[in-house]
Amino acid sequence: MNDSVSSLLLNFLQNNDEQTLWIADENALGTAATVSPRPSLVIVSNRFDIYTQAIEQGHNAQFSDYDFSAIEDESLDAIAYRVSKERAVVHHVANEARRTLKPGGILRLVGEKYDGIKGYTDKISKLLGVKSPAKKYGNSYVAELKKSEQTRADTSDKVLDDKQYAELRQIDQLISNQGSELAWWSKPGQFGWNKTDQGSALLIQQAEVLFAQTRYPSRVMDLGCGYGYLTLMTTDWPHTLRFATDNNAAAIASAKRNFEAAGLNVTLVADDCGSSIQEEFDCLLCNPPFHQGFAHDSSLTQKFLANAARLTATQGVALFVVNQFIPLEKMAAKYFRNIDKLVDDGHFKVVALKH
Repeated sequence: MNDSVSSLLLNFLQNNDEQTLWIADENALGTAATVSPRPSLVIVSNRFDIYTQAIEQGHNAQFSDYDFSAIEDESLDAIAYRVSKERAVVHHVANEARRTLKPGGILRLVGEKYDGIKGYTDKISKLLGVKSPAKKYGNSYVAELKKSEQTRADTSDKVLDDKQYAELRQIDQLISNQGSELAWWSKPGQFGWNKTDQGSALLIQQAEVLFAQTRYPSRVMDLGCGYGYLTLMTTDWPHTLRFATDNNAAAIASAKRNFEAAGLNVTLVADDCGSSIQEEFDCLLCNPPFHQGFAHDSSLTQKFLANAARLTATQGVALFVVNQFIPLEKMAAKYFRNIDKLVDDGHFKVVALKH
């Protein structure tokens, strides 16, 4: 999280003893340790790594895709939130803030100009019934939006359009696999939630070419599975045990639904880049993210590579697809002996890594 944005949020959390909900998305990584646990503070995160860190620090934390259904109407004194990248998520949180805040309760909203915080502040001010502009602090903005005494939780005439964020939705576009077409479900809040990612499509194409020449793997791990596209593309692979993991709660929910719909028996777990998984796999499929929140972060790819090296069996292969400009081959040399670029289409490249 940007230091100035972080301080605006953390100062509020550290100096507020009222019943407070901290909505901690990927931008909050590493910050739970700077806030002292207390009974009045609850942390909700859609990221398994942040949830795990919070639990280790002794916080009352929950891992969910911002499911606030267990929080009673008008029960919170304050909510702290750094605006997310996805508009539907911000609108969902705002609507839930309107429901769960007590009259007079405060939503502290922080972010930078490019996050869209000024526009969000205007819309959420109207939603809560009290106009309050965002204030500038360096390159960051903060807004303390107080819920009007006249704004009740049980009225829905002013809710923001969150695209029915809480619900999985069937995507109109079908996924083609070996001549058949698969329906699939997804939702906002995860990478490429409503499309077939071109990089992932290139990866599975190269995997098919590779294994058709040798033999299909018996144990496959989809590392950072998202809604499950890569695993869904292995439907026709013979005698394959399938495993998948992701750090994001929306991805876990989507993948579970898709695997069930496709009739695939997949061991699916929430985890941070496969860090807690101890098994080995003949094939590892990975389209790693290279952004942390709003910022580019090559350390994420490094983390995926380190875990891939541990999870890939001695005679196995890890297949990665990344943007063409990412120096994956150089980064992978620390963990793998054999590095082979299978294809580079000018946008993405697929690299095979072996011990």
